Amino acid sequence: MRSTPIAVFFAFAALTTSLAAQNHPGARRVGVGITVPDLGLFLPISATSHVRLEPFVDFFSARADFPVTSDTSWESSTQVGLGLFATNTPRDRFSMYFGPRIGYLHGSTRVNGPSGQSSTTSSGWFIAGAIGGEYSVVPQFSVGAEAKVQFDHTSSSSTGTASIGPSLFARSTFSSGALVVRFYP
Repeated sequence: MRSTPIAVFFAFAALTTSLAAQNHPGARRVGVGITVPDLGLFLPISATSHVRLEPFVDFFSARADFPVTSDTSWESSTQVGLGLFATNTPRDRFSMYFGPRIGYLHGSTRVNGPSGQSSTTSSGWFIAGAIGGEYSVVPQFSVGAEAKVQFDHTSSSSTGTASIGPSLFARSTFSSGALVVRFYP
């Protein structure tokens, strides 16, 4: 795995932390979040009482075995980006947020088996509209969910003898959801 997505994540984190520090000190709140089923790591930063910046990195990996052809396929993808959300004032410890997520994505697919070997590498950008809610069990811990509609734009390159498609299409639109846990130390 290349270190570029991780470096971009930390650059976003440094930029948004300095931006959040320019606002009123009482409104700033920084935390750490994780998502499932994909493994995602968020850095939620409440820049003001109604604006949240959220740099993130998201990892996905899957393996498929095809018994008819005895092929095995591995797919992985990484997304590094930034979310900019409007948030409401929490009511009864529940709050909602909505806004865009944008960033860089990188993916790869590899097939190995009797029909040959092949690999595809894709990279590009994405933009998504997201909406979510979170319930603060205690002031430092919240659980919630997020739904998004995402557009990916990638370019791919393939090598090998097997005929497989790219791991990420040149242009694709899809929806997804995730469970989110956030900690605010």
